[in-house]
Amino acid sequence: MNISEFERQKPRKTHKTITNLIKKYKKIIIDMPIMDDDDAIRVEMAADFAKELENLKKTFEKGE
Repeated sequence: MNISEFERQKPRKTHKTITNLIKKYKKIIIDMPIMDDDDAIRVEMAADFAKELENLKKTFEKGE
């Protein structure tokens, strides 16, 4: 498969899903009030998920 064929068939749904998940977790980071330790843990986990998804998105976009 040549590069133009890959570009034409690129999995756009997967890319959009990753992008939407990043937005979802960033929204949790911004909007969730931290009232106790459980809330802090949720926000920290959301930050970790967003970071990992951003790394996944970069790898995906490079085609690795």
